[in-house]
Amino acid sequence: MEKRSALDQAFEQRWKTLLGEWIEFLKFPSISAQPSYDSECSRCAAWLVQWLKGNGFHAWLEPTRSKPLVRAHRDGLPGAPHVLYYGHYDVQPVDPVDAWTTPPFDPVYRNDRLYARGAEDNKGQIWFTLQAMATLIAMGNPMPPIDILLEGEEECGSAGITEWLQAHAGDIRSDILLVTDTNTVPDGRPTLVMGLRGIIHATAVLQGPAYDLHSGVHGGVAPNPATGLARLLTSLHDAQGRIAVEGFHDGILPLSPAEKAETARARFDPEQYRHATGVPPCAGDPDRTPIERAGFLPSIDINGIHAGYSGSGIKTIIPATATVKLTARLAAGQDPDHCLDCLCRHLERQVPKGLTLAITERGIGGKGFRLAPDTPLVQQTLMVLEKLQEGEPARLWEGASIPVVSALQSASGADPVLVGFGDEADRIHAPDESFSREQMRRGFVFAGLWLDAMTRGGQ
Repeated sequence: MEKRSALDQAFEQRWKTLLGEWIEFLKFPSISAQPSYDSECSRCAAWLVQWLKGNGFHAWLEPTRSKPLVRAHRDGLPGAPHVLYYGHYDVQPVDPVDAWTTPPFDPVYRNDRLYARGAEDNKGQIWFTLQAMATLIAMGNPMPPIDILLEGEEECGSAGITEWLQAHAGDIRSDILLVTDTNTVPDGRPTLVMGLRGIIHATAVLQGPAYDLHSGVHGGVAPNPATGLARLLTSLHDAQGRIAVEGFHDGILPLSPAEKAETARARFDPEQYRHATGVPPCAGDPDRTPIERAGFLPSIDINGIHAGYSGSGIKTIIPATATVKLTARLAAGQDPDHCLDCLCRHLERQVPKGLTLAITERGIGGKGFRLAPDTPLVQQTLMVLEKLQEGEPARLWEGASIPVVSALQSASGADPVLVGFGDEADRIHAPDESFSREQMRRGFVFAGLWLDAMTRGGQ
């Protein structure tokens, strides 16, 4: 508890400086999805390099074909595990601007929360991590060797870093990959993400007549792409909600005994889920729990459908085309190329008579992963999280995907540790995004304790 107390005290002493620099960081409108903000992304990256240089790191900009990477390095205690820290300095667009209480790039601190675009995602969570590192350096605390890699286009696909990693994998070989870009569970307990799912995507277009037909003249004669698409999409799942695509379950890692025990102890409240989302947790395989379905099994979802007329009133047509956008989340162990091939083959085999199918887009975001619950790294991280509060921390098998994590794992050879302190109140990607002083404090203390534990205990 001595180190915990020292970090709590250091946070209080640094708070005004930390807040001022955090505000300065947030003033950069580093919106990666809009090319008109490219220069602001570059200015933000350059500012980070100067801050890192002033706080004990060798730091520089690494060019990519898009936004620059911020890289930094600091030697550490011999024998301690090499830590690679990843984050992103880019932010989401701010639309609708008129829904913000205050301007999104004019940070405002009120009621113990800082409001601005990026306040949480990911500038706030980057900031508690970098501030904890700087504090340990200033205290003369031994540190593990650290590499820092901050990208500027996570919010629009991570194309630059993905390409860079393929060419520079040898530059970032490390033992542990630390990512602070996640949430706690709803009850606020400190949370270790035990796994993420992979992701693939496809866009399919069903072509029917050469042009929109009059539904009175041709109804009951010409095949309708919208009707055909509805029939095609229902074939993706059986009547019970299980995926019905041949080969799509190949490669799924079974739950280990330790994982079965952990998931059995995990908390999931169906009524809380219904209250939060407006729907019951009833999709997917009825023989598996919601925790298993979201964290350990694949899923296929329709993200968007377009066919024909959707304006006011009616337009009596048989549309010429119908389009669907699909994504699929993949379980740990699954091969994204294989699953994407299975999905596209299924669609091609199920095309209704008289229509033709074109896969106009298809792509892979990354593989999924799961951490073994009983490894020393997992146990050490959980012990650190226990020190943040009385009681057991949460373990979360996350159904979402962070595609760049898969690429970073492959390039670095590192075991991932994903711990963040976001919550739904932060409103990331929405107007009035914010992050609280208490979240910043908890993250700061965690990062300091975790780095100290890695230095002393290794893996």
